[in-house]
Amino acid sequence: MSSNSDLYATRRWMYERIDPTTNKVSNTYCQGLETFLNFAKSQPLFLEKQKLFCPCIKCENDPKLQEERIVSTHLYNKGFMLNYWVWTSHGEDYNMLNNDSEEDVFRTESHTEPVDPYVTMVSDAFGNTETEFDQMLEEEPNAEAKKFFDMLDAAKQPIYDGCKEGLSKLSLTARLMSLKTDYNLSQKCMDSIAQMMQEYLPEGNHSPKSYYEIKKLMRSLGLPYQKIDVCQDNCMIFWRDAEKEEKCLFCKKDRFHPTQKIGQKKIAYRQMFYLPIADRLKRLYQSLNTAKEMRWHAEHLANDGEMCHPSDGEAWKHFHKVHPDFASEPRNVYLGLCTDGFNPFGMSGHNYSLWPVILTPYNLPPALCMKQEFMFLTILVPGPNHPKRSLDIFLQPLIEELKDLWVHGVEAYDISTKQNFLLKAVLMWTISDFPAYGMLSGWTTHGRLACPYCLDQTGAFWLKNGKKTSWFDCHRCFLPIDHSYRRNKTNFKKGKAVDDSPPEILTGEELYNEGKTKDNIKSRLDLQEHCNRKDLHLTADGKAPIPIFRLQPEAKAVFLRWLQKDVKFSDGYSSSLSNCVDLAGAKLT
Repeated sequence: MSSNSDLYATRRWMYERIDPTTNKVSNTYCQGLETFLNFAKSQPLFLEKQKLFCPCIKCENDPKLQEERIVSTHLYNKGFMLNYWVWTSHGEDYNMLNNDSEEDVFRTESHTEPVDPYVTMVSDAFGNTETEFDQMLEEEPNAEAKKFFDMLDAAKQPIYDGCKEGLSKLSLTARLMSLKTDYNLSQKCMDSIAQMMQEYLPEGNHSPKSYYEIKKLMRSLGLPYQKIDVCQDNCMIFWRDAEKEEKCLFCKKDRFHPTQKIGQKKIAYRQMFYLPIADRLKRLYQSLNTAKEMRWHAEHLANDGEMCHPSDGEAWKHFHKVHPDFASEPRNVYLGLCTDGFNPFGMSGHNYSLWPVILTPYNLPPALCMKQEFMFLTILVPGPNHPKRSLDIFLQPLIEELKDLWVHGVEAYDISTKQNFLLKAVLMWTISDFPAYGMLSGWTTHGRLACPYCLDQTGAFWLKNGKKTSWFDCHRCFLPIDHSYRRNKTNFKKGKAVDDSPPEILTGEELYNEGKTKDNIKSRLDLQEHCNRKDLHLTADGKAPIPIFRLQPEAKAVFLRWLQKDVKFSDGYSSSLSNCVDLAGAKLT
């Protein structure tokens, strides 16, 4: 038995925190957590400092030491960081795994080789264990298997003769790449680090010689991505049939910056990134950690009338009735898509809008569905400008791949059942706010036809001064037919009573849409024309009256201090409101 198998069996509880039958933290996880803490507290670090590193999925053994109760709380609420099978930050090393002991749960039953987490990473990435590959050696390895062998050799190859167990070329490369990402190091800096290590390590070492070599080795591990040139005005992407075009087919603007020399590499004005989804879905079945979980949606049993997962809902069941062939294979993937814009520069003042498009597989249990590692970035729409109605231009590669996954599927290997199968996928839902909903669906969410349910059955009207559509007094039709507000001709539109019933297609609760204030001089002029509420009209000197809902400076200061000091949320439920309060400027951002 390999040490990998023993370690997985002994510590599988680390990644089975939630009991699927109760949807609560399992007893096995609680017992294992207690075992981990007892082991960590017996090591010299805790005996000296009385504190521990926290290996939760958020802290990831951050250099800051924590008290035992904090570490325990984090691990109970969040779970362990990925691939922390060997507790190296808590006093355990690979040599401990070689010692025989029937009493120590941290050691294997026989003399085995140390577990290299980077070998495990490669095994998970390419979907087979060493035992399975030993059996496959009787045949000529296919391209994917050969790629795995190459990476496995790189993972096992010591950096130099006589180095510590587990220090391989791949592990060093992975750590160097992580340093570059964490500290935003330049390529020249990485080249200098690589050259320095070549000089200081023993002669004949296998450390990477440059950043190029680091990227080359890591790229062979990872998943492909595509850079696609984009028109300067978002008219089109230079993809497929238009891949060789040098000018936009619509606005005729140049695709590339002017070059200074003949033969110089052409640089596009704009580019988008596309990360194909099929390979990442196949990886979910190539990893022992996730292959079985991807069938959870079909294998779990929910109590009648309870909904613990989208698969228990009416939409999922209706889809199965309409497409029984797709439903007959429980390994087919059900996807949700979400997108929204954000400013990557935060409060630095830069006006920049970046739009990621993310897919999530809903086959997984509730505890895993929303974890970061299962939220797959597929498209990164470049800034700095808002894509507006051009989002569908950027979605073209994803739509084509989703159509292919629905119609044809891809060959995949399920390591949990050791079977090849045809993997198909369906996009079940899109999740977005109302403006992004309009961008995804193509339905306008502005103007008189903004409501996708009411369509043209609205009472919206045009404001001559404000030059915009107003939805004021469009909601009295939803009141009970005998409600007094329906006959009120003073506090709503002038001289208007409402007898209409609500649109038949619109059912459910009213939606409350928050937005930026439109309370300005123009809106007050329009209000005066349509409403008889003199307390809200402009004053004699042409100024707007102070609204009754506006806080006075003293009250605003009390409110902001309350937000900064007294409002608390549990970890993971909200960002820190205290960081959003500017007491000096009396602002909430």
